[in-house]
Amino acid sequence: MARMPTGQPRSVPDAEGEAYDEMLRKERFERDHGEQSVGHPGFAESLIPVWGSGREAIADFQEGDYAGALLNGGLAASDVFLAGAAAKTAVKVASKAVATGSGKRALSTTWNATRKRMQREGYIPSGQQGHHWFIPQNGWGKQVPEAVKNSHWNVMPRPPEVHGRLHHRVGDQPRYNVAERYMYGTPTTAKVATSAAVGHPAGAAKAQSERD
Repeated sequence: MARMPTGQPRSVPDAEGEAYDEMLRKERFERDHGEQSVGHPGFAESLIPVWGSGREAIADFQEGDYAGALLNGGLAASDVFLAGAAAKTAVKVASKAVATGSGKRALSTTWNATRKRMQREGYIPSGQQGHHWFIPQNGWGKQVPEAVKNSHWNVMPRPPEVHGRLHHRVGDQPRYNVAERYMYGTPTTAKVATSAAVGHPAGAAKAQSERD
């Protein structure tokens, strides 16, 4: 019969053992601190902006899941950011509606007129161009009313070379690829919304799987 060589004992990684130890650690923590936790929201509640992620973050922190707390805290912050951006847009729209209703001459919504106003307002700085990031001016965007596609929310200032490469080749520089167009041609609010749209269901599914 073969015999194991004598010598010092060697440590062997035990993935299942480590997972079991982690499970025991969580059970002990929940037993000792469970009464202090606000509790996790249900799946539907987890999808509620700010509230769902905020409660999930607090519960994760109270239960020692600091990575989960950081993730859900970030989602809650993104919801606040988006809510602020939406509120600013609503105020601008309401202000224009009041001005129009007060008898003032309606402003032209053509891109030429709108671009000049944005430049006078400083929204499009000198030397930059306005990029229609979501609804294009041409293509399928021709079917969209000018008042909609030429709104501030759909226009973002871009340097001429960057704006050009979002649509076509500029000199010896090729058009940006899909990832680069997303990076350079999408406003921060839209990027945050994208991450939130992906993160909320993922976070809710993670919380639900942990409770099952």
